[in-house]
Amino acid sequence: MEQWGPERIDALVDRLAVAMPAEDLTADEVFTACYDQPGVVLADDEGVVAVGVGRATDGEVIASIRLLAASLEPTTDRLLDAAEQWARARGASRLEMGGALPFPLWPGIDANHPALAVISRRNYLDHGGFVAHAVPATFRAEPPVDVDVRRAFRDEDVVAVAIAAAANWPWWSDEIARALEHGTCHMATVISPEAGEQVIGLGCHSITRATWLGPLAVIDSHRRRGVGHALLGQVCRDLMIADFPQTEVHGAASVAFEQFLVAAGSTQIRQYRRMVLELR
Repeated sequence: MEQWGPERIDALVDRLAVAMPAEDLTADEVFTACYDQPGVVLADDEGVVAVGVGRATDGEVIASIRLLAASLEPTTDRLLDAAEQWARARGASRLEMGGALPFPLWPGIDANHPALAVISRRNYLDHGGFVAHAVPATFRAEPPVDVDVRRAFRDEDVVAVAIAAAANWPWWSDEIARALEHGTCHMATVISPEAGEQVIGLGCHSITRATWLGPLAVIDSHRRRGVGHALLGQVCRDLMIADFPQTEVHGAASVAFEQFLVAAGSTQIRQYRRMVLELR
């Protein structure tokens, strides 16, 4: 098993184009997922696995398999052996398939992934499934009359979003910072006589993979007023301009959010499983 550093990104993308052509992964997407955060990419002649390590919101050290591509079951076993050994050596309490850490290429293991049967045999626990939705890029919604929705690109807007994120959604700070860097963060604001302009919501997209929605959030006091749909509409507008037909949402965190997506005309497109291996 050989470690591939970032200088091998072109070879890695070429291998993935053969192993999983339908994913259409770009060099930027693979680099962001595999090399921008602490982790490792391990490969041999028959497969490749990328593993990351970080801290969960509860403070636990966790590891996440960001990428797994293998043609044969013995290769999958060999790659998972290497990934699990690497994660244990770094003190991880568990290893998750997919999106446990920022910037995943997948939010879990695709329900149709050929490695799922091997993973299930290796004492990984199935923590449930979730569905990916697609919202048409034609979706638009006007914000409430007292709400302004715009892209966060001016210096003062970037600072305001960063402060709001730290105060309201600190667990998404890395993703929001990346969206601000890429110019793919929209902000919703209101003006109050006491506090001036305040950020009440944000909608980001294409942080790890083009078309992916998120983070999208609105503070509790302004929910169910159309702010979220207005932010989603601006994301869809961005993607339509870029010639993408849809915005993809990987996993509805609640029934209410799923209803929010359905109201925007979403359809179900993929299913994922959250597979977790306890390492302690």
